Amino acid sequence: MPEEFISSHGKSSKPRNIKYNNQKLVLSLFRYADKLSVSEISEHVELSKTTITKIIGDLLRKNLIVSAGKGDSTEEGGKKPELFTFNPTYQYIAMVNLPSAQVRVHIMDLKSHLVFQYSRLVYIQDSDYPACIQCAAQAVVSAIQEFGISGNKLCGIVLYGDGIVDSTHGVIRYSMHHPWPRNLSVRKEFSDLLPFSVPVYIENVGALTGYADLLDPENQSIHSMIHLSVGEHSSGCVIKDHELQKGCHGFMSEFGHVIVDPHSPLPCICGAKGCFEVMVSPRAVLHYTGELSMEYPDSSIAAAAKEDQLTMEELFAAANEGEPCACRSMDQVIRWFTVLIRSMIIFHDPQKIIIQGIYQNAGSYFLENLRSAVVSTPLFRTGADLLIDYAPYQFNEALITGASYYVCCKFLDNNQLYD
Repeated sequence: MPEEFISSHGKSSKPRNIKYNNQKLVLSLFRYADKLSVSEISEHVELSKTTITKIIGDLLRKNLIVSAGKGDSTEEGGKKPELFTFNPTYQYIAMVNLPSAQVRVHIMDLKSHLVFQYSRLVYIQDSDYPACIQCAAQAVVSAIQEFGISGNKLCGIVLYGDGIVDSTHGVIRYSMHHPWPRNLSVRKEFSDLLPFSVPVYIENVGALTGYADLLDPENQSIHSMIHLSVGEHSSGCVIKDHELQKGCHGFMSEFGHVIVDPHSPLPCICGAKGCFEVMVSPRAVLHYTGELSMEYPDSSIAAAAKEDQLTMEELFAAANEGEPCACRSMDQVIRWFTVLIRSMIIFHDPQKIIIQGIYQNAGSYFLENLRSAVVSTPLFRTGADLLIDYAPYQFNEALITGASYYVCCKFLDNNQLYD
């Protein structure tokens, strides 16, 4: 278990409800450790062994933790300590997309392990929001039935989608990719369609994928980081002190719609031109690479791009090998990333920026030159210790892991778990 987790979340304090907070603190430790003894817990949270033993007894009776056998004796010998572990199947978590062509439900345990998945093709008109919500609710019911659990075994359901999401009020203010009305009360309407009562959350895909970064041990001591997910569409999130940051209207993480080239003719789905999302999309980058064939007539990379026969992975590989046309194309991408990241620095001043999506696989040429470009002027050289790195998870794994951890944290905050 990372020491930084304890330091960033604090030792056991003396709030009004001491027992509740101590139980929550102890249970939270098991989310980061496989097995723990009373002595180990006491050392981490600075509570007496007597207090820890009582808390463990309470959590055992509720089946939130279970016995995990005996540990090793100390060097001095003596009785082997009893070990305890978090019970990941105490409850389950379900995540479901807002479907268009396919509805997908993933069921995870409290340790973010995928235990069941359900999907089916759907035939819904893009504008038919009521049918979309009904389909998502029916899919969850079908998934838990096929998995063999009842609704009361779910500690939460998270719906994920795109656009401007007000997760606090459970509202989609504006959907980028569906012609839906504004300010849709998705959480309430979805909950009303379920035949059981369960906490329901709605969140932007970028926020959920970024939430998975919190489980990377390298990020436990990072107090301020930005997650940037880039592909055909771009999204992300801002995390400070292990919490997602929310603005007033849901715009905070819409990094893809920052205009990085005001002179570009490329239109964005948001209605503007020259947005980061369209400038670095694979389609735009490969098209630009093909246009370089006039300047690089001997380049197989340029020729392949001109004939629509080049992939982003091939472009990355060529740039990493120093192929001139590929490097030129990637330099253009680095330019747009630099504009965006400098804006992020000015508005959020993060310790770390994490890149996920298609460019997560770009390799050393992209990452090393991006790091250099960001701090290439006197002003931004002040932040030369800014960390820029690739995400620890690929997109799909990050989405599942982040969504389950998101709901698990909400679950562990539930006052009803503790006496």
